[in-house]
Amino acid sequence: MATQHLIPAPRLSLSMPIGDGRLEAVDLPREGLHSALLFANEQSPAGASYQGVADRLLADGWWNPKRIFVTSPTVGDGKTCTAFNLAWALTTRGASVLLAELNFERPRFSRVLGGLQIRFGIDSAIRRLANPADSVFSIRNKLLSFSAVKNAMRMGEVKQHLPHLASYLNWGGNNFDWLILDCPPVLSFAWNHWFRACARPALLVVREQRTPAVQVRQATSRLGAGLKGVLLNDVVDEGISDRTSDAD
Repeated sequence: MATQHLIPAPRLSLSMPIGDGRLEAVDLPREGLHSALLFANEQSPAGASYQGVADRLLADGWWNPKRIFVTSPTVGDGKTCTAFNLAWALTTRGASVLLAELNFERPRFSRVLGGLQIRFGIDSAIRRLANPADSVFSIRNKLLSFSAVKNAMRMGEVKQHLPHLASYLNWGGNNFDWLILDCPPVLSFAWNHWFRACARPALLVVREQRTPAVQVRQATSRLGAGLKGVLLNDVVDEGISDRTSDAD
């Protein structure tokens, strides 16, 4: 296994609002952050090129298994947009990618993909109503496959079936080069015990000068050692593109 390129001191600071139009520097913990997932610093506040992210990921050999859990403090930071664009960027480099939706209570992949009707979703697979392969589909890009939630699940259902998600992810790891996993926000009730224990490495997506400072601190604290990267998403347009914001 290749040596992990962890980020040393000095500190990493982001400018986040604290109210009344004022901004405050939020220091993020750097211990354990990986250079391949770090796209936030004082010199480049505008964020990152998704293809640049992909190049960094493919240049490092320590990813085993090759999966990234994409999350954000709360809604509106652009995590779903980031997950889509990062998955697409990896395919432009020749990698096969499974982009899986883990927002079981508030799914939105079908809407983002134009109201697409699917026979089985990832929820069907973890309920053991379908094989993992039956929940996967592609649109145009043969290297990029999706696994969306077909039917929203109640919180009790999610807790009941989430233990089966590990075997689903193992299946995905055996059939795709990369797994990009769109997760619930860290500060939501949906970020339950399974995510706290298993969602790592986590890529935290924030909007500099927009995401409240207190939420960034709370999210990094809750992620703890699972936090391996930060990506600034400073975007304003609607849709799924390289300059896009996300409602989730």
